[in-house]
Amino acid sequence: MIKDIIKLSVFLTIACALAAAALSITYVATSDRIEQQKKAEINVALSKECLPGASSIREEKGRYVGLDKKGSPIGYAYRVSPKGYGGAIDMVVGIDIKGRVLGVKILSMKETPGLGSKASEYGFLKQFTGKTSFAKLIAKKDVDAITGATITSQAVSDGVREALTKFKQIH
Repeated sequence: MIKDIIKLSVFLTIACALAAAALSITYVATSDRIEQQKKAEINVALSKECLPGASSIREEKGRYVGLDKKGSPIGYAYRVSPKGYGGAIDMVVGIDIKGRVLGVKILSMKETPGLGSKASEYGFLKQFTGKTSFAKLIAKKDVDAITGATITSQAVSDGVREALTKFKQIH
């Protein structure tokens, strides 16, 4: 009986060690590719939705700068992660040089499917376009909240407000 327990323990230890090694190898082999994919996703979000009209985008001091063809700034984008119902909502907010929101893109979130996940839809996000730091951005008051997902709606609003605050502190 003791021999069986020892054999089983040794077998499980070896199996766990092999599984851990396989996971480590997979992580090392794919981490660069995953990071490149994340950067590509952010660049697409920046150029198409957050800083439309930018010919190029450069990263500096924790923000992204959208540049026109002459190299002059047309806007700035900030990556923020407000806390939603299901956890952090990773998003990017583009702001023009006058301090108006150009666009918002949610990169990732873990909100309730069919409810909070609707926050990533264009119909919800477009209401932030044109908002400035003077907007209170309170769900159900000056932001149309998603039915059944008020916490998520407010979290996105908080993220937009955070980006506007970052912009205002610099400009």
